[in-house]
Amino acid sequence: MFKLFSLLFLLVTALFAESYSFSELRYTDAIGRSAQLDGEINFTQDGLVIKYPKNATELVYDGESIVYLKNGKESTLKAEQESNMIRYFDILKMLHEGDESELKNRFQITKSADMTLLTPTGMIKHYLNKIELTKENKQLRYVKLFLKNSDYITINIDDEIR
Repeated sequence: MFKLFSLLFLLVTALFAESYSFSELRYTDAIGRSAQLDGEINFTQDGLVIKYPKNATELVYDGESIVYLKNGKESTLKAEQESNMIRYFDILKMLHEGDESELKNRFQITKSADMTLLTPTGMIKHYLNKIELTKENKQLRYVKLFLKNSDYITINIDDEIR
């Protein structure tokens, strides 16, 4: 039953999603290392789907939980890991949607000619220092999340996949 639901979700996602190729750089301060990943992100009405083809990995977020697929087989995420990923996925979705009033409720916004700086207020400031982002023709193109533990995640979003 779950496989049927997952397949149906993926089909609906493909029909109504906005899909983009992207590159992601994850820096882990504790070990002083970076990891570069290339993938595809599909923004859906309720969540998003991220695919990393080279790693045969897929993350499906439906707005409430995450399904992690490796080589087409479902794996379980640790509760804390899933909770952290949901936080970041919610932020990515919010940034993509660009709802100014929602952003103003959660961030202090500082705009310059070429970049926007979001400084979190409320609960978000407990796990995130700031976000830098760039939009081009109202499309999100660059996001850098500065985490509280000195790690950061940089995402460069390329053209929409059609």
